[in-house]
Amino acid sequence: MKSQNRNILIILIYFLNLLNSYAQKDINKLFFNLPLESGRDSIYCSIKKYGFIEESTNRTVSQNNKVIKTFSGYLDVKTLGNTLADSIKIQLSTGSSFIENDNYYQNLLIVWTYHHFSNVTTAKEFYQVKKNEIIKIVSEKPYHFRNYFDDGTITAGYSDTFYEEKGDREVSIELKRKKKEYIIILGYQRNEGEKKLKGELIPKKELIFREIDSKNLFQSSNVQQVPVIEKCSTENDKSMECLKRSIAGHISNDIDFEAFGLTAGAHRVFLKFVIDKNAEIINIKVSHKNTKLCEEIMNSINELNITEPAINKGIKVDFLVDIPLTITIEN
Repeated sequence: MKSQNRNILIILIYFLNLLNSYAQKDINKLFFNLPLESGRDSIYCSIKKYGFIEESTNRTVSQNNKVIKTFSGYLDVKTLGNTLADSIKIQLSTGSSFIENDNYYQNLLIVWTYHHFSNVTTAKEFYQVKKNEIIKIVSEKPYHFRNYFDDGTITAGYSDTFYEEKGDREVSIELKRKKKEYIIILGYQRNEGEKKLKGELIPKKELIFREIDSKNLFQSSNVQQVPVIEKCSTENDKSMECLKRSIAGHISNDIDFEAFGLTAGAHRVFLKFVIDKNAEIINIKVSHKNTKLCEEIMNSINELNITEPAINKGIKVDFLVDIPLTITIEN
């Protein structure tokens, strides 16, 4: 009897593994049949057959003191053949995730594809087709957002994110309008490598305050190049908009705002700090009546990874960041 039960268990495990294999292959189809379960080098080699035009960058991405492969570029729509999009951009990126109250974090392999459309009807039809394909693959119901907040403003669009509670994969699809075009963003992420101790267990960096003459501080209006944060460097976007967006995103992901007893509604927090010519963050000041919240935001800002300082007339300069942050607490 025990032997029979053991055989049934082996068959069940094999069947579940087979289903997972089929599901992964179906997910791969959404991303031009890239071997998403393979390593980064294999994904990079596979994308080249689609006439991949890689965007040049001088930056190197490292993770746990090891250089890892990332890329960003456009696919040749003529090589792809039957495609409705006007242009398609693809990125291989990295990230990390952790579970609350867990002492470990997990590195992530992330792939994004950006399908650009000039026709809104075609874009919406494409979105619905791809969403239905994902629904057939992933059993969990999606988290749906409509006219969501992006960088403190309402973005016309909607998104659906599919999580696998018993797996390590996440598939998402998003539609948003940008100027006169519509972009469908397909995202895939999975765990990569072994779990590591969370950075929160490392002692927090000391806050640095240094006297600087305000006359020597530059802002976005009078520099040739604003400072570049790690996320913007990964996306090859050195704009002030990306800097502000990445700062807000970092703080939002780092802090549980509901833990500070804030009332329901929108709360304005004002951030002011200097990114000096050595790409170090100094003189952090956060303004809000909740002092504990201000302290947490200051520590979060201090952990930002600045890869390049501001440049003016070819010279590195001290840069003043002075931006508001909107925190929304739901009822």
